[in-house]
Amino acid sequence: MLFDPDSGYPIAPGRRRAMQAVASLGALPLAASVPWVEAAPLAFAPAVFDVHADRALVWLSANDELRVHVRWGLSADALTHQSAELLLDKPRDFTGHVTLHGLPAGRAVYFRAYVGDKVLSEAGHFNTPRLAGQHFVLAFSGDMEEKYKPFRIFDTMMAAKPDYFVHLGDTCYADHPKRDFAPTIAHYRRKHANIRADRPLQAFMAQCATYAIWDDHEIENDAHGGLAQLPVAEQVFREYWPCASVDKVGLYRAVSLAPEVELIIVDTRRFRSVQAMPDGPEKTMLGTQQKLWFLDRLQQSKATFKIVATSVPFHGGSQDAWGNYKTERDEIVDFIKRERISNVVMISADYHFAREWSNKRTGIHEFTAGPLATFRAFDKTPEIRERHSKGPHFVFGDDLNFGLLSYDGKQNSLTISYHDSIGRVLFERPIVAI
Repeated sequence: MLFDPDSGYPIAPGRRRAMQAVASLGALPLAASVPWVEAAPLAFAPAVFDVHADRALVWLSANDELRVHVRWGLSADALTHQSAELLLDKPRDFTGHVTLHGLPAGRAVYFRAYVGDKVLSEAGHFNTPRLAGQHFVLAFSGDMEEKYKPFRIFDTMMAAKPDYFVHLGDTCYADHPKRDFAPTIAHYRRKHANIRADRPLQAFMAQCATYAIWDDHEIENDAHGGLAQLPVAEQVFREYWPCASVDKVGLYRAVSLAPEVELIIVDTRRFRSVQAMPDGPEKTMLGTQQKLWFLDRLQQSKATFKIVATSVPFHGGSQDAWGNYKTERDEIVDFIKRERISNVVMISADYHFAREWSNKRTGIHEFTAGPLATFRAFDKTPEIRERHSKGPHFVFGDDLNFGLLSYDGKQNSLTISYHDSIGRVLFERPIVAI
């Protein structure tokens, strides 16, 4: 997988992926009539996921069956370490990931994909979690739909040079358009592959470690834990957005990004009660096991800042957000107050506009971002702008957007900023530890 020296994008999709894309447009022509289809071992550029202090996942995708490995090192010219070999085959849609072990903390790591001694990709790189006193920048946002390609906002995000990226869900819209939706493994794979084929996205993910969570549209609109297709949807999500989750079912996990910053990612779809259920002690967003894990992580964390990634807004009052699961939300808030857990910062998406919210009663800060590449809520339903703009908090819905969480390791402080599709700073708020 080569990159164009001018654009910085992968030069072309692989043959199999390109033919899939052509087929999705209608009648499939002969390969010879599609001049931009080139045969290449890798379908997409390698991407890095779920980096921990000593390990990381490198995702790979091939056009046909292929045995690959990854070599890594502390410079692009000295890739002295090697992963285990990985078979990319049809049962897993020719996707898979290898784990890089023994990574040094606080360093930039470079990598390439290989078959034997043949180089398959240009050098990608990522940063491992920081050591004490080091800084980092984490980008966050969500919601992207294939008909809005190319996703130029990732060029803008790349220019900000984040160390990590949290994708807060709706990584694809599998249920759009509704007339074509089928909750099958083939359909889910096609929808995810169409997203991952985006060249700005590929270029970005080859240079920045990603932590991804799903929301509803990877499954279907307003998905809940009772849907029959959940196992298939989760399987395909993991094929295209791998994660080092706590359990085999559900995508929740945590990682220390610095000695004083812990990222806690919750799964708000796999175990949730149906939205129409009356609120009460039995209604849940997280499910019993995940909720116990989440509260324990908050309580046991030694980090000053606890960054909680939730695909739907915690302070949201819509049917699909935490406000419709008020009993469980109150239980979490009461636990945080009772245990005197400070400096909880939540990042979320789903609303298709950016919003900052700080709750003085609980001390919880929340920063909702997005969309990355889909419709803007205020355009589709302009009447909600006034409702969500009441009060002193920041609200922005006139452009695609993302957030940046900048950590100053020397001052042990955070600054959250919002940026539009061309990188202009829309809002900035420092958060000083208490």
